[in-house]
Amino acid sequence: MKILIISQYYPPEIGAAATRWSEYAEILVLQGHSVTVLSEIPNYPSGVISKGYPKFWFFKERSENWRFEVIRVPVWANPRKTTLQRLGFFTSFMISASLRSLFLPKFDYIIVSSPPLFVGLIATFIRPFKQAKYILDLRDIWPESAHVLGEIRSKKMLLFGQFLERIVYRSVDAFLLAVPGFRNYLNQNHPSHAVKMKIDLMNGVSESFINLIKEKGSPELNNRFTVLFSGNIGLAQGLETVLDAAKLLENTEIEFKIIGDGANREKLISMAKSQKIENVNFIPSMSRELLVDHILSANVCLVPLIKSPLFLNAIPSKMLEYMAAGKPVIVGIKGEVENLLKEANSGICIEPENSQTLADTILAYKNNRERVENEGKSGQRFIQGQMTKEVMLEQALSHLINE
Repeated sequence: MKILIISQYYPPEIGAAATRWSEYAEILVLQGHSVTVLSEIPNYPSGVISKGYPKFWFFKERSENWRFEVIRVPVWANPRKTTLQRLGFFTSFMISASLRSLFLPKFDYIIVSSPPLFVGLIATFIRPFKQAKYILDLRDIWPESAHVLGEIRSKKMLLFGQFLERIVYRSVDAFLLAVPGFRNYLNQNHPSHAVKMKIDLMNGVSESFINLIKEKGSPELNNRFTVLFSGNIGLAQGLETVLDAAKLLENTEIEFKIIGDGANREKLISMAKSQKIENVNFIPSMSRELLVDHILSANVCLVPLIKSPLFLNAIPSKMLEYMAAGKPVIVGIKGEVENLLKEANSGICIEPENSQTLADTILAYKNNRERVENEGKSGQRFIQGQMTKEVMLEQALSHLINE
C-alpha cells in the first residue's frame, strides 16, 4: 500500500506525538508498505527552528534509516504562549502542508495524527484530489482537552473548535484510537459516525526501543533513590504536586529528576527556588537514546496528570516505555489505566494531585527494594509479550484492509 502520514510533530522534535508515527512509519516500511511523511520544519517544543533547516521554504529529507521520504513544510515557529501564537502555529502548518500536498502523488491511505485538529483539515482538503481513504489517528479529544486545561477559555473559540471537529470527523473513513475509551466519546458525542470503523492502536513500545534497552544493559544504581519524570512539562502534567512531594521528602535520600521542556518548566523552576526545594534536578530535553540512560538509572518513574474526567481513559505512552525499561511506575491517574497496571503488576495508580499520597508511595518503594525489582521485571515481561507496536499495527492494518 502507498501511505501518506500527516503529523505536525516529527523527530528530531520530541514527545509522544513525534515518536508515535516516526516509529509506526518505520514499521510500515519494514512490513512492505510505501510511506511518505508530511510534517513541519522542526521547532517543537522550543519554538526555535532546528539547526540545518530552512525557515521559510519546503525541505525534503530521508528518514533516519533512509527507508522513506519526509517532506517538511514551513510554520510560524513561536513559543505558543498566547492564543494568537497557538492558532498561528497550527494554521500555518495547515496552510503550508495543504499547498505542498497538492504536488504529491496519489495514495491508498492518508493517516492523519491529531491533535492538533487543524491537521485533520489538510486531509479533508486534499482527499478529493488523492482519491485515498482518510484515517484519523485520534491521540486526544480536542477541543475538550484544551478547554479543560485552560488553553481555550473563550466560548466562541470552544464553539469554533467543535465546529472544526464536526467537519473533520464527517470526512473521515475510519478512526485509529490511541485510547480504547475514545470509542465511547465518539458514539455519544458524534452518533452520526457510529457506523464508521474504529480500530484500537494504542501507544505500545517498538521492538527497536526494547532492543535499545537490552543493548544498554542494567546500570549500577547509586545509593540515592532516584525518582524520574520525563516528557512534556505542560499544564496537564500537574508537576506542582511532584515538587510538593519532593519538599515533603527533603530529609530522605531521595532525589527527583524532571527531564524535558514545556510551557510550565520555568514556572516550576521558580517554584523550586522560592521554596528551596533542593532535591529536584531539572534537566533539558535530550535525544531518546540519552534519555534511556536516565530511565535505566532511576528506581521508579512518575506518570502524573491533573485531576480531570478528561484523563479517565488516558494510557500515557511514557508509562509503557518506563515499564519496558523494567521500572515500576507511580501513575497519578484513575480509570482505564488501573486495569492495565493490575494485569501487568508493574506499579500503582494513586489519587491525582495529592502530594502527601505521592510522597508516601515513593517512600514505600524506597523501603521495599524487592518490590521495586519484582514490579519492574513484571512490567517488562508484560510489554514485551503483549504491547509491541509491530504486533498492534499489524492487527490494526488487518482490520482496515479487510473492512
